[in-house]
Amino acid sequence: MKPNQTQILKKLKSLKMKDFVYRFLSAFLFLSELTYFFASGYFTDFSFYDGMSFWGFLFAAVILTGLLFLVRNEKIIRALFLCCATVYTVLSAVYVQDYYVSFGLCLLICAAVYFTETTDLYFEISNKVLWTVALLFMMFYIVHTAVFTSMHYINYGTPCFDFGLFAQMFHSMKETGQCLTTCERDKLLSHFAVHFSPIYYLILPFYMLIPSPVTLLVAQAVIVGVGIIPLVLLCKHYKISNTATMLFAVCYALYPAFTGGCSYYLHENCFLPTLLLWLFYFLEKGNAPGSVVFALLTLCVKEDAAVYVAVVALYFLISKKQPRLGASLFALSVVAFILITKLMGMFGEGVMSDSRYGDYIYDEGGLFTVIKSVIQNPLFALAHVFKPEKFLFILQMLVPLCFLPLCMKKPFKLILWIPFLLVNLMTNYRYQFDIGYQYIFGSGTLLLYLAVSNYAELDEKKPGKILLCAALCTVILFSGGELSRSFYVDKFIEDKPQRTVMAEAIALIPEDATVSASTFLVANMSKRDAIYELERTKHDSEYIALDLREGKNVTDPSPYLTGNYETLFWKEDVIAIFKKAN
Repeated sequence: MKPNQTQILKKLKSLKMKDFVYRFLSAFLFLSELTYFFASGYFTDFSFYDGMSFWGFLFAAVILTGLLFLVRNEKIIRALFLCCATVYTVLSAVYVQDYYVSFGLCLLICAAVYFTETTDLYFEISNKVLWTVALLFMMFYIVHTAVFTSMHYINYGTPCFDFGLFAQMFHSMKETGQCLTTCERDKLLSHFAVHFSPIYYLILPFYMLIPSPVTLLVAQAVIVGVGIIPLVLLCKHYKISNTATMLFAVCYALYPAFTGGCSYYLHENCFLPTLLLWLFYFLEKGNAPGSVVFALLTLCVKEDAAVYVAVVALYFLISKKQPRLGASLFALSVVAFILITKLMGMFGEGVMSDSRYGDYIYDEGGLFTVIKSVIQNPLFALAHVFKPEKFLFILQMLVPLCFLPLCMKKPFKLILWIPFLLVNLMTNYRYQFDIGYQYIFGSGTLLLYLAVSNYAELDEKKPGKILLCAALCTVILFSGGELSRSFYVDKFIEDKPQRTVMAEAIALIPEDATVSASTFLVANMSKRDAIYELERTKHDSEYIALDLREGKNVTDPSPYLTGNYETLFWKEDVIAIFKKAN
């Protein structure tokens, strides 16, 4: 044989099976990605295969595999394979937009990472690069969340519950300094009678500068987004590498619980991720003043926020990290909870235990009965926790963190699972085990802290792949869920003429008039002293604003077409304004 042929044979013999596998899979995944752009139909329809040749596809894969053998650096090939696998799973998640399929894609990417040697693919980054990347992801979270929630408001898509009432509340805070609403309970009432949330006053200065409901939605996005800063500092405290810390920042910014938690507009719970992470940080550092300040701020979020402070304090007490400080904060949270709930019962609407934990209340004891029923019959509580409809929620919370919160070596860390069980899984209130609502901010933060703490304790040979899988799973689930909102942009542009008409109609109502408005109009008309949700109110208002858009809980307009009302404005399938006669 000729020398050249001998050299070629030697090179072929030196090749291992994995060299072929990495190249072929990279080629196959790349071509599969292209089919999403050029296929004529949806993946569940046979039309997907129209114009596609099976043998042509295989031939192209073989040719591309051969071309990849021109690249002799196996490190580059492995990196290319992981990149192709990531792009394929992310594109698939966006294309399908189904959480269960996205979980399957997460299994695929985890398998790709597990069977790929990644040790020499890692690189350490400087502190400057770390903070730059972390802040960029923070800005991405803020802009993404603020834009989509604000578009809903501007497009008359935010209901009275839960945004119109807060929009009116901040108008009242600006004018009177009090958290008054008329549309929350169909009467003039302080929001503190429903929820103890003085933390809202931290947003008030910004609202006074720009008195618009959009300010509230942007503020919420900022409040959650800046939680990345204490998260990075916690990773630094645990001496986690900069590269791993960057991956945790990715998990935070794209965590479906945090992006989904803002989906139902404004809630005081949005303060919990940032406040709790700062509380963890100062407790880890043994900084008593900082710990007390952030414990007090957390207690100002809501009446049930005491649960999170108590659990965190108990964790530092039992772990003996900060026993005295932990004991003090635990006592503070218990006293605060008892005092706040007593005052709400005396002067407000009381704690909403019946609607949240009614299945556990077998007498008139309220929250105390819930505690007794769980202690006396824990199996009853477990039967509520492990219901089929809650498994999707559990996966949505844990898969993005690659189950790191479960990888604990110390049993006392189970304490930090209490809010997840108590607030989200034990309840019969379906919104509390749905990542599209605000009830996941607190428990999600504790799971994230557990992920950081547990990661720091893993063996040096294992953690890299686990955290890489967590970051990639978070990207996949974010892509399959949040990026599906892209159609909102098209609808927002399409509805511009409709918004113009609605604004003209609403402008006909005097600012000092009493109004009963359809639920999706309340927020956009909230800068007034008296506005009521039409679907719930018993008030006889001077003006009626009726939303006639399809799919917006359209109220029958016929009662307002009588001699008792004057029609000021009517646009079919858009909006109607009526004025009470005389």
